[in-house]
Amino acid sequence: MKRMIMTVLGTMVICISGCATSLPPHEELNRAVKKSLDATGFNYRSKSRVSELSLPKQDADTAANAKGLKYLMAGLDIVRGFSVNMDGAIDMTAKKSEVLYDLQYNKDNVDVSIKLPLLFDYNAQTIYVGTSFLNTVLDFVAPQAPETRGKLIKINIGELLQEGAASTPELAKLIGGNRFSAKNMDLFNTVFKAVLLKAVTTLNDSSFSDQPLTGQDKKAGVTRHIRVALGHSDSVAVVVDIIGGVAQALFQEGAINKKEYALLLTLTDKQMLDGLADQFTLTMANDVGIGHTGHIGYWATRLSVADTKGEYRIGVETVSTFDGYNAPRFSMTPEAGKVVDFKEVLAAVAAATARDKEDAAQPDEEAPDDDSCSPEEPAPDGAGSML
Repeated sequence: MKRMIMTVLGTMVICISGCATSLPPHEELNRAVKKSLDATGFNYRSKSRVSELSLPKQDADTAANAKGLKYLMAGLDIVRGFSVNMDGAIDMTAKKSEVLYDLQYNKDNVDVSIKLPLLFDYNAQTIYVGTSFLNTVLDFVAPQAPETRGKLIKINIGELLQEGAASTPELAKLIGGNRFSAKNMDLFNTVFKAVLLKAVTTLNDSSFSDQPLTGQDKKAGVTRHIRVALGHSDSVAVVVDIIGGVAQALFQEGAINKKEYALLLTLTDKQMLDGLADQFTLTMANDVGIGHTGHIGYWATRLSVADTKGEYRIGVETVSTFDGYNAPRFSMTPEAGKVVDFKEVLAAVAAATARDKEDAAQPDEEAPDDDSCSPEEPAPDGAGSML
């Protein structure tokens, strides 16, 4: 009996201790965001799509007289079927990142996917392009070019800018020789971490609430589900803080020029935002799953923009999942040796194009006419004579 009482008391102490150390949702999310951003790398998957798109209903007369209305509605229906997907990895130690962009259309039994895999090596300032629609285009333009299928196309940013500076100096100036450097990767990461953490920290505690774990949460190893619901004022404040904070920090560090800085600041102009507030409302709902390690497991954001009259509404949903913290996995491996330099590809394309022009310039040889009559040789004496 005594042992049973001690067991019950011990269980109560553990439960009470666990409840006492449980942080409020806002503080818990702050800690999870910081721990996730402090990781040396991670894998991520993201999907963005238009979740809602509505226009004011037209009466019968208006619909009959609107010439482009049916085409507009058909276009909006197509937009609803599109989604932008990203599957990637970031390694701050090795100074490289990988992303597979996948533009998908899936609606009415039509399934189309356009993929573009990219690997950025910031130490070497090199971009690798994986097998994608680019290979298909190159093979079509120059079928006799070096085989690129199954190989990574290597693009050295420094060499590309140096060669293109003479013909396109504006492009070279815009990209900049150090835009893809390891130093800039660290800079962008530091700035983004500081700005995002500040934006989350300064939100009102009342916007945060715990949610019951769903079956999907439990399956994904999520131990705490936190919702952050933001009204118009808080949503605008978050967007302004993130854009303004990133722009100011990058400008101070010389990562962007004055023109780029001014362009970003136009998005945070108070007078413009106040004018838009009279016509549109913005709301934002975030569902965040935190795993047993304390890292962010997933982050789902749902933006909704509507006019104040309630006639127009657009919703955009982005769902991102994260794993592989401090041990990111990469699928593109240039060290395997299956690489072809972009300059070689361009040279082969140019050679194939020149051959095509040369072949087109050659005059076609006239084929002998099968129906033409050739003069007959005189018949031997006595042969063929009818006399």
